[in-house]
Amino acid sequence: MKFNSIKSRLLLMTLICVLGMSLLVASQHFFTQRLVSLHEQRDLLLRLGQDLLQMRRHEKDFLLRHQIDYFNRFNERADIFNNHLKALVPLFKEFSLPDKRAGELAQGVHDYQKLFQKVVHLQLQIGLNTAHGLQGELASVEAMLSRESAFAYGTQLYQQFVIAQLSIRNFLLTKDAYYQQQFDDAVNQAKMPLSDTSSSAAKALENYRQTFAKLADATTAMGITHQQGLTGDFRRQAHLVEAQLNQLDQDLQPMIELQENQVRTYSISIAGLTSVTLILLLIKSFATFHRAFANFVMFFYRCKRQYQKIDPRQLGFAEFKSLAELANDMVESRRDIERKLATAEARLEESTHVNPTQ
Repeated sequence: MKFNSIKSRLLLMTLICVLGMSLLVASQHFFTQRLVSLHEQRDLLLRLGQDLLQMRRHEKDFLLRHQIDYFNRFNERADIFNNHLKALVPLFKEFSLPDKRAGELAQGVHDYQKLFQKVVHLQLQIGLNTAHGLQGELASVEAMLSRESAFAYGTQLYQQFVIAQLSIRNFLLTKDAYYQQQFDDAVNQAKMPLSDTSSSAAKALENYRQTFAKLADATTAMGITHQQGLTGDFRRQAHLVEAQLNQLDQDLQPMIELQENQVRTYSISIAGLTSVTLILLLIKSFATFHRAFANFVMFFYRCKRQYQKIDPRQLGFAEFKSLAELANDMVESRRDIERKLATAEARLEESTHVNPTQ
């Protein structure tokens, strides 16, 4: 199809506009969908961060208040975290992101949960309060010793018994090994007057020493400070999970920026290409129209002096070519009429010369 008419040029410009707008809308829709998916992924990461924050909160509440309800809340939040993480994996595959990071995060959370379970199990052994676990056993042994006549108030062993009790309280409060040694010294001092090791007082004192040794070992295993023992391992694992989650967010951010840049680039390219094409087409059409109009003006100007046909090939548009053919036919018809008129006038003049009397 030759676009050599005004109608076809207008149709071509309309098609270019429609095509450009269609491409622009299609690209906007495509990249918007990808951006929506990426932002959904970002929202999932934010939810993961919130879930992890809640897990850390329940962890600290348990370590502070020693209530098993916080352990149950921790497990519930961990299940929610894992579900959100499973929903995140398909999005990673969609955008060709390293899904191994999601696997590392899942493994990190699993280890974090296992370590917290060990912390809870060890705390249950120690005792959630003074009436349970090793603390409860120690309190029972102390009550048994206090009922022994050898440790009654005012006796020789009472002072050592009080020192041992204070050492236990100070150790549980400060977790300082000095008080553990002080307890051992007090118990050893109390054993010396008890010559009969098979007596109930001696057995109770030995049970007292063994129970506290178990409690001290469990407390040490839990961690003298927050950076030591099982508590330290647990907290380091929690920090590792936080770092892995931050790394996922850092991996996602360049993808969002890339998609936004692609949206901007494609939109500007399509709009620019469409605009340039339309401008070039308009310039060419205007030049063709101006040339054709100028030829017609010159044609009518020359027709006042002489008969001259217009060349249709110089007009460009088919509509002007049709007008040029009509104008040439008009010129040719006028020439024929004038030739016939001249012939008639010549004949009339001849007849006048032949019959002068008439």
